[in-house]
Amino acid sequence: MNIDDNKKDILKEVANIGAGNAATAFSGMIGQKIDMSVPEVELINIQELPAITGDEEDYIACIMINFKGEISGKILLVIDMETVERMLKLIFGTDDLPDKDMQNSALNELGNILSGAYLKAINDFTALDLDQSVPAMAYDMAGAVLSSSVIDYSQTEDYIILLETEFVADQEKLELFYFFIPEKESLDILFARLVGGSIA
Repeated sequence: MNIDDNKKDILKEVANIGAGNAATAFSGMIGQKIDMSVPEVELINIQELPAITGDEEDYIACIMINFKGEISGKILLVIDMETVERMLKLIFGTDDLPDKDMQNSALNELGNILSGAYLKAINDFTALDLDQSVPAMAYDMAGAVLSSSVIDYSQTEDYIILLETEFVADQEKLELFYFFIPEKESLDILFARLVGGSIA
C-alpha cells in the first residue's frame, strides 16, 4: 500500500490533534505545561517494527493497548529506558522514584492518556467509535518485545502507522514511538473514512 501526500497530510493533522489532546491530559496529570507534536508520520512494513526504534538489543518499555469498533487492532507505545526514567520523574515530581508497581501503574496511566487522546482524534475525524482496552506493560530488549511473540502477524495488515511523538516539559524534549497496528482490512477502512470524510 502506498501512502500519498494527501493521506500523509491528513494523518499528520489527525495525529497533531491527538497530540494536543494528549498534552492537555498529561499536563493535568503532572501539574505543569506540556507541549506535544508529531514531527513524523509514516506507513511502515510490519516486519520493520522490531528494528524501527533503534538497536534491537536496547531495553525498552512497551505499553500495548487493544482497540475495537468498526475497525480493530493494537496500539503500541514504545519508550527507551532513559526516557522512561525522565518521564517518571516528571510524573512523580521527584528524582526519588517509588517502587516498580507504582512506576508501572503511572506508565500504564500515561499509556491510557496517550492512546485515548489519539483514538479520540481518529473518532472525531472518522466517526468509527473506537474503544480501547486496559494497557499491558512489558520491559525487554526491543527485538523481543516487538517480535511476533507480542503481535499476531497473521491477524494484521502488512503495514502499520508510525507516529513519532515528541513532547517538551520544562524545556526538555522527550521522544516516544506510537504504533497503530490495524487488523486485516482495517487500514483500508480507516483511510477510506479519513480521505472521504470532511477534513476541516
